[in-house]
Amino acid sequence: MALLRTRQFMGAGTLAATAALLLAGCGGSAESGEATASSAAPSASESAVASAAPSAEASASAEPQAAGDLTIWTEDYYVKIFEPAVKPWAEANGINVNFVTKDFYTMTDEFIAAVPAGEGPDLLIAPTATYQLVSNGVAAPVELGDLAAGFDAGAIAAVTQDGQIYGVPFTVENIALYRNTDLASTAPATFDEMIAAGNALVDEGKAKSAFCIGQDPKSGNGYLLMPFMSSFGSTIFAQDANGNFDGNQLTLDDAAGQEFAKWLGEAGASGALNPDMTLDIALQQFKDGECPFLVTGPWDLGGIKESGVNFAIDAIPTAGGEPAAPFVGNYGVYASSQAANPLAAQLFLTDFMTNTESQVAIWEGAQNPPALTAAFEAVADDPYMKAFGEIGAYGVPTPPIPAMSQVWGPWGETEVLIQRGKGDPVKLWKDMAEKIRADIAKM
Repeated sequence: MALLRTRQFMGAGTLAATAALLLAGCGGSAESGEATASSAAPSASESAVASAAPSAEASASAEPQAAGDLTIWTEDYYVKIFEPAVKPWAEANGINVNFVTKDFYTMTDEFIAAVPAGEGPDLLIAPTATYQLVSNGVAAPVELGDLAAGFDAGAIAAVTQDGQIYGVPFTVENIALYRNTDLASTAPATFDEMIAAGNALVDEGKAKSAFCIGQDPKSGNGYLLMPFMSSFGSTIFAQDANGNFDGNQLTLDDAAGQEFAKWLGEAGASGALNPDMTLDIALQQFKDGECPFLVTGPWDLGGIKESGVNFAIDAIPTAGGEPAAPFVGNYGVYASSQAANPLAAQLFLTDFMTNTESQVAIWEGAQNPPALTAAFEAVADDPYMKAFGEIGAYGVPTPPIPAMSQVWGPWGETEVLIQRGKGDPVKLWKDMAEKIRADIAKM
């Protein structure tokens, strides 16, 4: 799927339950195929990565015991990206890598169910869900040693539980503002400034919509609207001095959250936000040159480039006066605690996934900023990667706690009700928070 991927960072345990909140279309059948692409993915910035990490040939000295079959589950999108990237490494190590396409929304739950029964794969490639996997006993620890220091600190934290690393991250992802530079020559500093510029273009007949952000008409999209909420100083859960989230201290309905709710009602009433603008509509209008501003992530970068629209990547403009901080999340690779070939699984994690060439090859297919610092530096000349990296630097992590699974549904649904004017914004927001607290108490 080279389409929409605005759903990665929903937190552990929320994939199946929150499908309606984010994007559809990334799933597939459970058919499998060997990694038999005719050639490896081309290497961007070859000179930059050649000296930064061992080549596939260098992996040939791996322990022979790691040879054999290796089964990997992931969604169709990443099957297509990983297969060609993995092929030379697999051949050099005498490993037959078999990718099995799984549905995005159910693959983590399927993995948790299959591993204890001895029916799971050796490896899972998925949005980081460390707490969920570790608490169910289905993820094996990985010893990265000094290699861990070569990764983005937040990405390593996302695959760490109680001081132990359980996976290897390969993306650092966040949303930003795509701006059609033919329609808007300068980046807006505030939401009001952006909407005023967009409305002027609509009045002149140069645009169909002033601003595009995709939502589900019933379930909304709390993930995409998070930067506007954070610009009011609003958070979801309290954090301690070490940054740990407390699932028993919901902060959504504090004074800052209530101010955001009021603003959301005003934005819906004015038409600045439209819950009937779906993800597909929002993206297509921008690609067609009918919308000057779009909020989405790097997963849509390839399609937007192909559209021929001239664009820039900007910080999301503030609505509440503070920086509009998006969620920052990661994808990672986890080894099964019951892997049929544990040596090959661990070698994949500690050799292939820590290799700069490997992470650059994945980046070439996905266009998501690499989690491996050397790989990110190798592609940092790309202005879009540089922009996403700068915006992600002040982003906020999706709370990686079970309580977050109770937030997504009521959060997005309430945002839709407020935008549609279905009640007093503050009352609706407070009612939402009480429901979430009650649901968390039942866990």
